[in-house]
Amino acid sequence: MIPGSEQGTDDLQAAIAGDKVFIRVIGRGSFKVSATLKQFIAEVSEDHPISTVVIDMGECLGLDSTFMGVLAGLSGRLQQKNQLLELINLSEKNQRLLTTLGVDQVISYYSDEHGHAAPDQSAQSLPTDTATKKEMAETALQAHEELVQLCEENRPRFKRVIEYLKADIDRLD
Repeated sequence: MIPGSEQGTDDLQAAIAGDKVFIRVIGRGSFKVSATLKQFIAEVSEDHPISTVVIDMGECLGLDSTFMGVLAGLSGRLQQKNQLLELINLSEKNQRLLTTLGVDQVISYYSDEHGHAAPDQSAQSLPTDTATKKEMAETALQAHEELVQLCEENRPRFKRVIEYLKADIDRLD
């Protein structure tokens, strides 16, 4: 059985080594883990002098639009601080998904480790079930708005999703 292929086992594992943050995506890179990823990177990039966030996609079975929008947004915010976001061990399937939405234009990605040795210390699982429904909806909305800003062709793809998410956030207020 492929690690992370069981239903509901989407996970993020993180470790900090020197000036690099390593995150491993296990299962799907999806809306379920997007708010956690966004919050963790925001906190770490504020609290530690980091140069690079390395996201290991070797055990990632697929990506949804929320996760890809979060990646695009994180890349831009990190670049503003002269920090890099790099995806490593990216499968051809996931590379095609990034390309479909234009995310490949703003993120560096590699099909191998690209010289990033994962830290020897064991990575810690990030809690992926702590975001509220409203936080998840807000993250998804921001992610889809990011995708529309990134590529105008995404506007018709996500117009209804954005409308739904805005209504959902209003309802949760």
